[in-house]
Amino acid sequence: MTADADQFRRSMDDALNALRELRANRPAASDVEVSGEATAADGLIAVVAAPGGRIRSITVAPQVLRQGSGYLAEQLTIAVNAALDDLQARTVAEAPDTPSPAVLLDRLADVQQQSVHQMQSFLSALTSAQARTARPAG
Repeated sequence: MTADADQFRRSMDDALNALRELRANRPAASDVEVSGEATAADGLIAVVAAPGGRIRSITVAPQVLRQGSGYLAEQLTIAVNAALDDLQARTVAEAPDTPSPAVLLDRLADVQQQSVHQMQSFLSALTSAQARTARPAG
């Protein structure tokens, strides 16, 4: 095997191992009960967000209803978005040992570049061999 082929194999192995690690360290959905929580309107609106972008519950104190529908809509939007942000932060915190998606993308981009280089070298050698066999003897 050539040095380029060895480097390509190592890069591919690194990327695959990182993906296997990610899969192995990922807790099963049934094992993790993560939720995001937030409040708005001085605590009179509470929202709980569940994985998958689902809203598990919304609690609205009667006092908020007196503020009008515009205020209610604005505060609900604030609470829902904050609960979803909290869910995302907690989800990342629950799995700190998993490889970063950015690192995986970088590794896979390296593998892609190396595979393109390998394919170009292979095709160049194949074209040269074909040209040599097509020449008339003499």
